[in-house]
Formats: sequence, C-alpha cells, structure tokens
Amino acid sequence: MATSVYFNNYSPGVINEQRLLEDLIVESIKIMGHDCFYIPRDAYNSDDEIYGESVNAKFTRAYSMESYIANVEGYEGDGDFFSKFGLEIRDTSNFIISARSFNKYVPSNIAARPREGDLFYVPVMRKLFEVKFVEEELNFFSIGKRNPYIYELRCELFRFSDENITTGVEEIDEVEVQNSYTIELALGSGSGLFYEGEFAYQGSNVATANAKATVTSYDLSTKKLTLHNIVGTFATATVIKGETSNASYTVTSTDVLGDHVFYDQSDNKNLQTEASLFIDLSEINPFGNP
Repeated sequence: MATSVYFNNYSPGVINEQRLLEDLIVESIKIMGHDCFYIPRDAYNSDDEIYGESVNAKFTRAYSMESYIANVEGYEGDGDFFSKFGLEIRDTSNFIISARSFNKYVPSNIAARPREGDLFYVPVMRKLFEVKFVEEELNFFSIGKRNPYIYELRCELFRFSDENITTGVEEIDEVEVQNSYTIELALGSGSGLFYEGEFAYQGSNVATANAKATVTSYDLSTKKLTLHNIVGTFATATVIKGETSNASYTVTSTDVLGDHVFYDQSDNKNLQTEASLFIDLSEINPFGNP
C-alpha cells in the first residue's frame, strides 16, 4: 500500500515546506543568537599519523555568523578541578548555527561543514572555544530533508599551545599575544622604535632570516624588546631589525627562561637557578661519555 501523496512528509514534493522551516530556523537564531566567529584550522608541515592530529596549526581566517547558545544556564562539562597534572579547566558549551548561514559565510573551498578542531569565538563571552564534535542530526530528517538544517557545535574552552593566530580580528589575535611563549632581548647601540605586531629579524631580510619573531612590546627607556611567535634562535652581538619600522639595534643579551607572558605561571628560571647548584647544565650527556 502506497503512502499518502498529500500528507507524507518524506515525499519529494515538499521543497517549499523545507525552505519555510529553514527560514524559520535561521530567523529564530538571528533573533535569539549572537554574532560569533568561526575560525578554521590550517595544518602545515606535517600530521602526526600516530595520534591523528596536526603537529603544527595556524588560524589565519575568521568568519562572522550568527549562532545560538544552547546551554543558557552556564557552562557544562567537568568544570574546574585539580588533577595530578595540576588545575584543569574543562568547561564546555554548545552553539547552534544554521547550515545555510555556514555555507553562506564560509567559502566551500575552506570547509563544506563545521569541522572538529576548528575554533569558535564568542564576543559576548570573550571566550575562545575548540570544536570537539559536530552534531548534524538534531532535526532528524524533518519534512524529508536529508541535509541538516542546523549544526550543534559541542565545544570546550580552547587550550592555547603556541598556535599561530593571525585572523585580523584584534580580540581573537590577542589570545596569542597574551599566552604564547615569549622571550626578552636587551638591546645596545642602535636607533628607531619597534612597532607592536611587526616582524623583528636577524639577517638580510625576513624571508631568509636566521631568526625572526613578532614584536610583543618595546620599552625605549630600558631598551627591552619582548618577542613572541619565535622562529630560530636570536644571537647576541648581532643586529636585530624591524621589518616595518626599520629600527636597528645590537642584541646584548637574551632572556629565554623569564616569565614574560601575561598569564604565565611557569618558573623555568627558578628551576634552572636551583638546579645549577648541584647539576652541571653544560654537560651534554650526564649518564656517559659525550
């Protein structure tokens, strides 16, 4: 016995009803939601074939779109707790975006759907999340449509680990500036004023530089230059230049163990100072012949 051609929601002739439902979903998210940023992950160099993850990742694009915060009463997940590895913050949150809006704002050659591992920034919360899972079957074949109407992004607060974040959105890029590994250089003779955010390098140019990094800050009175996003090793008694400012100074000393990050709680310098009292840190192979 055939199903009714008038009432069967799974018949192929209900395209207009599918569009109406999708219009209502998009409109409701726009009314009740917030403007957020979807940030795709770019992997470079190589992938870890054992763990199935990117060894190096960078985030260079951010796409604004409306989204609805599903858990309106607060964070979910395991919360904050002390483990044998120290304090862990495992706050999670779920965000709903329409498939039509995602395809509208994110180019198809970048991503055909939200992907696990990408980032999601919520300005109203001032938080950066990592997408852990994408649920595509919330509206389970409603009115016979196979493709999803919405995506639910199940996210966890992003744990920064020196990824390169240069999206062009200042409040997102600030995450790298405030949390990335940072060194401080003491400068000697020279001239000019380094610009925040420009490249500082040692060599003939940035492309072929022996060492380069992004300028975090520069104190002209003390001649202290703070750098992050570091590639290579900066040498002393060598000139360091600013790509945009054309500032040029001789590096007198480097501090690679100090706590120069805004929220850094490491104590590398203290550990080395205490260890140097009973360990010869210059020893290449303390357990045998060099």
